[in-house]
Amino acid sequence: MQASFLIILLVWLLAGPALATGQSEKTLLKELRALAEKARREQAADRWLQRALDDLVARYDRPWQRTLFFDDFRDGDFSRNPHWELLEGHFEVLRNRGLVAWDDSGNRPGERNTRDDTRRKEDLGAALVGALLQQALGPGPENRETESPRPNRYGPDRLRARVNATNAFALSATLGASEEPPTHLELALLQSTKGHYGYRLRLQTGRRGFVELERIRNGRGAIVENVPLKQAFADGRLHDLAWQQTPDGTVKVMLDEKPLFQVRDRAFRDGYPWLELRHDGGDLTLRALRIEGT
Repeated sequence: MQASFLIILLVWLLAGPALATGQSEKTLLKELRALAEKARREQAADRWLQRALDDLVARYDRPWQRTLFFDDFRDGDFSRNPHWELLEGHFEVLRNRGLVAWDDSGNRPGERNTRDDTRRKEDLGAALVGALLQQALGPGPENRETESPRPNRYGPDRLRARVNATNAFALSATLGASEEPPTHLELALLQSTKGHYGYRLRLQTGRRGFVELERIRNGRGAIVENVPLKQAFADGRLHDLAWQQTPDGTVKVMLDEKPLFQVRDRAFRDGYPWLELRHDGGDLTLRALRIEGT
């Protein structure tokens, strides 16, 4: 049986380049998918051959034919066309930039240096005045002041949109992020608004940057893959993040068309009606986001 599968595979490889045009390409890919699935079901191929079959399917099969969701934020409002629901925190849409969120300083991306310098000068002046007043008036109880905490609008910023993504999908996002402070971004494709089932892709920049895929089942998360993020974002450019899943469960994540990791996970058969975006720290600019499906 293993020899038969090997012969069929070799015939497919030799015939594929000559026949793979238009409809015949789709037919060949369909037959290859069926062959890989049959080999897996019947355990008819050695491990290396099964892996070769699955890799071929992942390499040549692009099942995403329809755009299911797209937003480039050109209308200046994330709450309509398409609709994003603000779950918590704060986002803005800036002209010629897209959707933005920023770090704990409260500065929009690109405004950090000027505002931080001004704040430092103001804080220094206030400290000097306070010290002089305390020295002049003495440390009496009536003159003691308890330092009030800084207002905290910080914490995660979260948006949710209905996307109706299919089980096989291709998500692409054009984004910019800061290295210091590190930007933390999460994109989650979920099967309900409660978020008990689905996948979450995390990206964190900075010296300890990483990219991580988490599977969520019954509300509990399990890490599928985690790799260091070696690419620096502090270059003033936007970057293209791609997250793809094929019908056989192959998940590929790329940055600027360079693979970050590829794994296989077949936890779910159904699609993902909901997309959640979470920002927690650092500067984030999201120029566009697209989801394609079958």
